[in-house]
Amino acid sequence: MNCKEAHRVLCDAQDRKLSFVRRLALRWHLSICDHCTRFNRQLGFLRTAVKRYRDGE
Repeated sequence: MNCKEAHRVLCDAQDRKLSFVRRLALRWHLSICDHCTRFNRQLGFLRTAVKRYRDGE
């Protein structure tokens, strides 16, 4: 898995459950790639911020 594919999979994972093979490939990629790991954290932060905004916190 390259970074471009990892970004696509991370975005897809926000909307649907990934297959076991995709999760495994993504985990492996994240274990060796700091940039994609950072992108994954940023997605999580944005998701939390939007949820809090929507819930009125």
